[in-house]
Amino acid sequence: MSENDKTLNDIVSALLAERKRDYRNKLIFRSLFVLVIFSIVFFAPMAKDINFNDPHVAMIEINGLISSETQSSAEKIIPLLQRASQNINASAIIIKINSGGGSATQSKIIYDEIVKIKNTSNKKIISVIEDVGASGGYYIAMAADHIIASETSIVGSIGVRLDSYDIRRLFNNLGIKSRTIYSGENKLILDPFHELTSKQYDHVKSLTDEIHTQFINDLKSSRKDKINPDDKLIYSGLFYTGNQAKALGLVDDISSIYKLNNEEYENMKIQKYNSEDNLINQLIQTSFHYLFQSKINY
Repeated sequence: MSENDKTLNDIVSALLAERKRDYRNKLIFRSLFVLVIFSIVFFAPMAKDINFNDPHVAMIEINGLISSETQSSAEKIIPLLQRASQNINASAIIIKINSGGGSATQSKIIYDEIVKIKNTSNKKIISVIEDVGASGGYYIAMAADHIIASETSIVGSIGVRLDSYDIRRLFNNLGIKSRTIYSGENKLILDPFHELTSKQYDHVKSLTDEIHTQFINDLKSSRKDKINPDDKLIYSGLFYTGNQAKALGLVDDISSIYKLNNEEYENMKIQKYNSEDNLINQLIQTSFHYLFQSKINY
């Protein structure tokens, strides 16, 4: 075989291999696309129609960190609260809480929405604290008409924190120097490589104090005569067991979702409102992740 023939043969082989790869990836892409459409068409009606058109007690879960970047954000939770309040098949709304807190802003936005719904809807709203309902988690809980917890739940932590670190000595020992160009004398406030002056500390403290005062005011408004407003330990950041919290007026009853449902709603179906959004989104996100991953890896 001549050199030209060999070169031509290599080119043809490469083109055939290229076409095979192209065909294979197109087949994969089309198959996954069909899977996405099938998932949406098949599962979405199940999530929307079967679960929410029967009489039920609506349940919305607040789990883990309360943040704009988690499932416990105001953006995620508020539409669920609104849907539950507007659903004529929902007899009541349970807010199930397992959270030690997070963003003060997200907690406050969710709190305000619950208060709004409570004042405009005839549905009873019950907060159920399971393992933990502390700080921002309790902020949300206290908006409800009624709060229950287990004997061993952790409740309270009514305070505000802002974390910062001074790592100058560590980096000096490592021989590392920070170099930052900035404008504005307080621009580097809370920067771990720069000293916090007394004036800067007082400024940051004024921020946390203001947010703490808002927390306290909302607690007094929500719990009213259920707590002793002069008991400063309640506002000190301490957390309590469910039993201790009940004695302080931070919760109303020691119970559970299951006992509550049995006693108040005759074991009516408890329907998670988070699940529909999560199911559809996860199907779409997962499927499209694999679609585009396959395309990129091609």
